[in-house]
Amino acid sequence: MKITLISTSSSADKGPERIAKYLEENNHKAEIIFYNERELKETVEKCKSSGLIVVSANVATHKKASDIISILKKIKRPVAYAGIYAALYPKECIKETDLVILAKPENTINILANKLENFQRISDIENLWFKTSKDY
Repeated sequence: MKITLISTSSSADKGPERIAKYLEENNHKAEIIFYNERELKETVEKCKSSGLIVVSANVATHKKASDIISILKKIKRPVAYAGIYAALYPKECIKETDLVILAKPENTINILANKLENFQRISDIENLWFKTSKDY
């Protein structure tokens, strides 16, 4: 599955590279985008062919993450919120999107991608919070 990892931090953030390497070792194709508002159209275009989009943020960049998530939801692809902000404030993140990665992003994203690819239930994935009707 093609997974797009969008970081709202600077390119000095090595987390997306580590996650992409892990995903590729597990037979997924990963693309990393360091989000830049000037390249919004290109970012959205690249995400249209993704089976899963993961947007990561820290406390200082969560507003950027919220902005990009609201735009990406329109292309009808699964969008997960991840990163330090998601781990610290999952109740805020679940208001933005249907999936929040709480911990262990490499493994959690890999399992989520595998299950989505095989049309399997995701409710049993550890460290993943997904929106249900009671969360609306």
